[in-house]
Amino acid sequence: MKICATTQNRRTAELWAELLRPRSTLAVMESRAVDVAADVVVMAGAWAFERYGGRPTHDHAQIVPNERGDGFPLWVAIPPYRPFVRSGGEIKVREDFASVSPAYFAIFNSIRAIRREFGDEVEVVLDLPLLGMDDPDDEVTPISVADAIEEALRE
Repeated sequence: MKICATTQNRRTAELWAELLRPRSTLAVMESRAVDVAADVVVMAGAWAFERYGGRPTHDHAQIVPNERGDGFPLWVAIPPYRPFVRSGGEIKVREDFASVSPAYFAIFNSIRAIRREFGDEVEVVLDLPLLGMDDPDDEVTPISVADAIEEALRE
């Protein structure tokens, strides 16, 4: 499986590349996702549901076809949200998931679903802006994403 993270933000691309240099599981490109040849794009449901379909889930990623001809790959993977509970009028992440990084949870489950659907001979692009991961000052998310990819590929 080839996996590439894209962003048009030079600082984000440089940070991710620097932090992930010792790892070979994820390439980072200063580019738009539509400019990368891939089979599947991973984007958050906030951007994908209205455009491509699907609905919010908490237990699995969804893979939906891209029938719009909009330049994105033919398949869209939509990560799940961490499970939550309602408590005292508040919505909280379920206690057993509270210590799991949202980025890790999203990417781990997305890569797992992509492998299940397409196997390992697929090219995937993670669109950092459309995943809410395009912060050039966030050093935690790139490591969480790389850990999630490595773990999902070991299964």
